Amino acid sequence: MRKSNSFSKNDVALCRFLAFSLEIYDDFHGFHYFRSRFHFIVFGRSPMVTIHDVADAAGVSISTVSRVMNQSPSVSKKTQKRVLEVIRKLGYVPNAAASKAAHKHNKYIGVLFPDISNQVFGRILQGINSVLAPLGYNIIICETNGELDKEIHFLNILKEKQVEGYIMASVTIPQDHLMWIHKNRRPLVYVCQDLPKFDLKVPASSVNMDNKQAICDMVHFLYHMGHRDIAFIGGPLSDPSAGKCRYDGYMKGMKECRLQIRQDIISFQEAFGIHDGYQGMHEVYEHAMLLPTAVLCACDNMAVGAIDFMYDNSIQIPRQVSVTGVDDSSLAACIRPSLTTIRHATNDSGVKAAQLLLEYIANPDFAGTAFKTPYQLLRRQSVRQLID
Repeated sequence: MRKSNSFSKNDVALCRFLAFSLEIYDDFHGFHYFRSRFHFIVFGRSPMVTIHDVADAAGVSISTVSRVMNQSPSVSKKTQKRVLEVIRKLGYVPNAAASKAAHKHNKYIGVLFPDISNQVFGRILQGINSVLAPLGYNIIICETNGELDKEIHFLNILKEKQVEGYIMASVTIPQDHLMWIHKNRRPLVYVCQDLPKFDLKVPASSVNMDNKQAICDMVHFLYHMGHRDIAFIGGPLSDPSAGKCRYDGYMKGMKECRLQIRQDIISFQEAFGIHDGYQGMHEVYEHAMLLPTAVLCACDNMAVGAIDFMYDNSIQIPRQVSVTGVDDSSLAACIRPSLTTIRHATNDSGVKAAQLLLEYIANPDFAGTAFKTPYQLLRRQSVRQLID
């Protein structure tokens, strides 16, 4: 008698019962594998996970799952964590791009950073991953060193890998970038850089703090602490955000506080590294007719370099000179005296960038936006109060 490969209704019912039992018994440890295998045996394909599956598995209502995915503050952190864990394990894709993504075995997002060792980008990447990983996306990270040729090269390589979109930090946003985006119609979200004007329509957005106003606020803070001679050590003005906008913020703050702008205590360097800060402080020290009471640096690394120079030349901080930075890197809180700085580009910046990218994927007609992230001035030990 020839054996049949077909399943009876009783077989199907038994498999469903066993799958359901495994779900209860295993509390999802390895259950998704068994569930997929049972569906493959019985129906010949993998299941499409629905919002109902997520709600049942997490023990919550469908509306609660929806609120979690929309990041509603009405859901407790404990419930949110449980629902996101279920989403991750089941591979649920809740947005409007789900039907499109369900036909793809792998889903990729390209992330391009100039320096992957920079802790600012590390914080942003954590935020990106917290949004995309639960939705089943794989992140491909490329280090560009801020070089245009490498950026275009990696954009093309990632296109061949069929990535659905890009999140990118760039020293500048040249017309070559925008023309590439316009030509290839792949959505791109910039972080830590403002999107420049472009005549053609491109699926691009930006997530960045208001660099000009942030540095202006730092000047006002130093003024209220009694400082009147405030030096500035900046990076290349070719960088629109960290370079030009931060210098413009310094100039704006100095004018608003009606302080004298002294060219002998302003220094620009070719990059934003510790060595550049050291060299910048050396130039201020050599050229200054009178040593400033405070030095405002365009980033924490430059501030660390400035402090290093002053240590080598027996200048006491903050008794003789106060120092500030921007970024709130891990060094800022670890060095002594701890560094007064501006905290920005947190995990939330990465979360927002990922959300904007998903908007593009779900809706190709999405108009995009230039989103401004909040920032926080952190007062630490490196600034001395000169007046009560």
